[in-house]
Amino acid sequence: MENHNIAIIGLGRIGTAFLQKALSDDCVMKVKAVCEMFDTPGRKFAEEKGIPVLDLTGIVELGLGVEIIFDLTGDQNVTRVLREKLSKCGNTYTDVASQRLTRLVWTLIAGDEYLPDLGKSKSQVYADMMLEGNS
Repeated sequence: MENHNIAIIGLGRIGTAFLQKALSDDCVMKVKAVCEMFDTPGRKFAEEKGIPVLDLTGIVELGLGVEIIFDLTGDQNVTRVLREKLSKCGNTYTDVASQRLTRLVWTLIAGDEYLPDLGKSKSQVYADMMLEGNS
C-alpha cells in the first residue's frame, strides 16, 4: 500500500490525537513534520518520536516532500497563510486539507472512536453540522 506524506499543524488536544493515530502501525500516512509553537504534550510526543518540529515556513519549504498538510489549529487564518505561502513558492502539489477532508481521514484512521474535538460520536457530529448548516 502506498504511503502518503503529511504534515500536521497544531498539536493541541485534537492535533495530538490525530498525530497518535497517524503514527499507528496500520496507518498509510507518514508524518514528515509538525508545527507547534507552544510547549504542549503533543509537541513533546512528536519530539520523542523523532518527528521534526518546524514553523509554518519550514513546513512549506518541505515542498514536494509533503502531499497534505492537516491544519488542526482551529484558526482559519493559519489555513489562509499556508495556502498563500504554498502559492507564493509555486507549490501546486501540496494541499491543505479542508475540515471535511480532515474529518473523513479521522473517521478512516480512528474507526468508531469519538472525534476528539467535540467528544461526540461521528454520527452526532455530522448531525450537529447539518443542523448548523456547516456541512
